[in-house]
Amino acid sequence: MKRIKQKSNKKFLFATPVVIVLALAIAGGISFVVFAISRNESIIDNSAKIATSGVSIVENSDPGFGKKEISFYNNADTNSPVLLRIGYSETWTDNDGNVISNLGGNSANVVTKNWTNDFVQRFVDGHDGWYYYDRTLAPLGTVQVLSSIALSDQSYNVYNYDLSFRFEAVQADAAAALELWGKTVTVENGEATWQL
Repeated sequence: MKRIKQKSNKKFLFATPVVIVLALAIAGGISFVVFAISRNESIIDNSAKIATSGVSIVENSDPGFGKKEISFYNNADTNSPVLLRIGYSETWTDNDGNVISNLGGNSANVVTKNWTNDFVQRFVDGHDGWYYYDRTLAPLGTVQVLSSIALSDQSYNVYNYDLSFRFEAVQADAAAALELWGKTVTVENGEATWQL
């Protein structure tokens, strides 16, 4: 009878649990490292305080036609100069408050608006319904744009006339004007040069 030498699987049986334990230890170590990394993440609140413009409209006027002084005032408590743009609209209504869209004749020139020199010389027509101030409005600064209105044709006196202003202000910064208004401006030494 011939004896056949058989290889022993004892080494394999011993090595298998060792390999499994090592694999689990390595995997556990990697899991611990990943867990430790994720546990060390921080959330940082990146908040910024935005300066407010604080611009307001100041009106000093008589009822009806005549004196109608309109100014814009930078009452900002942030001490920040601002860029300013203004617009206006005219509305005619009857005594019941209905808007009259067509007065006929030369109704566009019925009301004479006496603009100030600052408005005529310092505000640039953007051809978008806005007039852009070519200066920065300094903190506590004021710019007057209108001094009075007059009715040139008394036949329109049976209607009600409303002259309304709107305005926007942003910090005196070219990037702010571009981002918020889509307009390019160069701001230097209190002057604003618009590229409209």
